[in-house]
Amino acid sequence: MATVEPKFSGVSPAQPQGAYFTVSIAQGAFSDAASTAGGRVSPCGATDFATAPTTLAESTKISRGQLRWKLMMNSLGIRSNFRVVNIVCTYASDAGDTPITTLAFGLVFENPDFVPTTGTTIDGSTTNTTKAEYIRDKIAEALNADHTENMTVYDPTSGAGLISNDAVTVAQVMTAEGEIVEAITVTAVSGFAANTSGQLATDTSLTYSAE
Repeated sequence: MATVEPKFSGVSPAQPQGAYFTVSIAQGAFSDAASTAGGRVSPCGATDFATAPTTLAESTKISRGQLRWKLMMNSLGIRSNFRVVNIVCTYASDAGDTPITTLAFGLVFENPDFVPTTGTTIDGSTTNTTKAEYIRDKIAEALNADHTENMTVYDPTSGAGLISNDAVTVAQVMTAEGEIVEAITVTAVSGFAANTSGQLATDTSLTYSAE
């Protein structure tokens, strides 16, 4: 039996190129306090909920979650372009005062060889040996960060417009770095790669350290 690649028709047999990883972040143990540690991580905004947050403190937690999402995207994009697919944000209810419990999504990296395979976790205690572990570590870095940024925050107390421009600060979602890492699951989807052996390149990924 032979495999014939359809070059004449202009269809690339290597599509889709890149590498695909699924991500799940279990957030039940993350802080939901009205403090810089609260807010967890989510791309959802105040107006995405069926019932808007009832206080500025609750709305600010949503903004903190969005800011961590932005930091996470920035961290993941250091080595390679990527896109997010199949995102699922799970809450106990669709009310804005309800904290997110699980965030799941897919990541498609444009240049898989730019994603390292070896390095160490954020606390330096464990050696990573796969791309999935590197991605998990970059997500953990974003959730372990202290950062302040001006944001547009939904404010149910502000009157007309319901908008407040505030400096929003995030801190670590948990005090133990290792526990943040343990809450994150990243899995490589091997079937996303090219289908024939001739299309598979040798992995030339570099090692990495803190970036």
